[in-house]
Amino acid sequence: MATDFSITCLFSETIEYILQNDCLEFSDVLNFSLTCKYFYKAVMTNNALWKRKFFQRWPHLSEIYENNEKDGLRIHSWIDTIRSRIQCRKKLISTLSLMSQKNYRKQELAYADMEEFSLLVRPEVHPFAYHFVVDELTTLVNNSSTDVNLTHQYYARKVLRYLKQKHLAKIWSYFTYLPLEKRILEKGAILISQWSQPDQRVSESQITATLDEIAETTKQVIKARYPNHPLLFASRQDLDEWRTTNIPDNKWDKEGTRQVMNVLCEVLFENLKFHGNSETYYSSENSLIDKVLENRRGTPVTLAIVFESVARRLGVRCEPACFPAHFLLHFKEKYCYPETEEVESFYIDVLNGGKFLTKKSCPRMTGASKCPIAKFNVDQAATAVKVLHHIANNLVIAARRITQLNGRTARFRSALELALLIDPNDIHKMYDLAQFYMQHQMSMNDILDILTQCPLTTDQVEAVFQIFENYEKVNEMIAPIKLRCPTVKYAIGMIMKHRIHGYFCVITGWDPQCNATSDWMFEMNVLDEQADKPFYNVLVEDGSCRYAAQENLIISPIHLCINHDEIGKYFYKYCGNYYLPNEEKEREYPEDANIRNQLLTQNSDT
Repeated sequence: MATDFSITCLFSETIEYILQNDCLEFSDVLNFSLTCKYFYKAVMTNNALWKRKFFQRWPHLSEIYENNEKDGLRIHSWIDTIRSRIQCRKKLISTLSLMSQKNYRKQELAYADMEEFSLLVRPEVHPFAYHFVVDELTTLVNNSSTDVNLTHQYYARKVLRYLKQKHLAKIWSYFTYLPLEKRILEKGAILISQWSQPDQRVSESQITATLDEIAETTKQVIKARYPNHPLLFASRQDLDEWRTTNIPDNKWDKEGTRQVMNVLCEVLFENLKFHGNSETYYSSENSLIDKVLENRRGTPVTLAIVFESVARRLGVRCEPACFPAHFLLHFKEKYCYPETEEVESFYIDVLNGGKFLTKKSCPRMTGASKCPIAKFNVDQAATAVKVLHHIANNLVIAARRITQLNGRTARFRSALELALLIDPNDIHKMYDLAQFYMQHQMSMNDILDILTQCPLTTDQVEAVFQIFENYEKVNEMIAPIKLRCPTVKYAIGMIMKHRIHGYFCVITGWDPQCNATSDWMFEMNVLDEQADKPFYNVLVEDGSCRYAAQENLIISPIHLCINHDEIGKYFYKYCGNYYLPNEEKEREYPEDANIRNQLLTQNSDT
């Protein structure tokens, strides 16, 4: 006899297992719960199920939750957390959609222009509110779909940088108040990488896991070569402590310590091929620890941090040593005794394969009349703050030298603000940042806030004030409406090619006659008869902004996106052979849409 079967006969564990499937979204699970009271109760009270669905939808938040869970934070209702996450997204997109209307005429946004987003990340909104917003913004910024709203994406990048760096500034403040044994270099290096790459998900756990992996590889070589080495019998508790603490001395005797160091040099520089990047020394990637671990090349400072971090995990202490012409690691066989013939100091040259140097063997550094090791006190190790400020200075230099125009402005500003965060007394960086704010017509309130918090002398403060004594910020006026005239052939949003130089670009504006200065026209060899004809403001694929004569532009023969950071400021959608202007740009050129459509239709028919 056939037995009647109903899905309600299934065990609740079986139903939960089915609903956990990745193919089922929130709406599917909710709809299932509404089929009957039995399923509603089984689903809506299943906290484990909703936790799983939460991390299926937002997997990047799992690391954040795990770290906070270790600190005692517990989520009692995951379905309420899902509701909070969805509500957070709605408020974020709503606030983001107003940014273009408020800031269209501004060259660069100051912190004051984005303060309203700070309200969305307050802990009272939700303990994870900051991470909800950052996760949503990061997803939007890295969305390469043609359906993405480019204007939202443009402002999301700026807001993401603002929120992340404001958050990291608090973490830095906490770092500086830690006892010296807890100020480990890798933590500061990770903060710098996160600060310098705000649109990327720079994972602290992945970086520490990579360093752990290098340490474990080194241990395996030690095990094969020195099977009785005491490191192999160290407790898990000790190993965990060395990962997070600057150890006061080496944990092994003279012979055991040398064995660890020799094997570590072999693993890092011979097996894994870590090396200095002399060809592009000032590339920003050489100063970012996640990129150094990925590419296995860096500056002496970042390579030294990698070396010190792994050595510490293996029970060996190394100290950073900043010399005028070079950066080395100081290493002693024993730190609790003064330097003697039995206890010698070494300097590890990470730029040259981990070569061990002494006062007698050290070659003269470039530009130095004497060996720097012989000149400096071996006991004066550089502090973590000094080492990290060294990295920040390298990032400033890298931002000045960068040839890639896209993102250069943001990188330079970030590097200056990072250098000032690490060393508020750096008056030269203060000057540079003040000049940057004036150049981009930004509010000086941020600079004034920094000044009030910096321990500068009265003369230094006055010197900074003199920089913008005559500074008058241009009032942001409503963009003038530009009506077409017969001589203007093309329209905003059209993708063009330059007849002479061959570059591709998109039109963001036009003038009936050349509106540049006489000096510019002379430099660009613009003749009088050319100056009386239309000129176009264009965003070029190399990241530059140019002013091109109408006679030098033709409609692009191919469909392509223009890779330019400013695209989203003026356009909200890419349509294959043109860009759709956003409301602000459309309002500025109200008659261009019809002309653009006519020209593109004619061009496609020919």
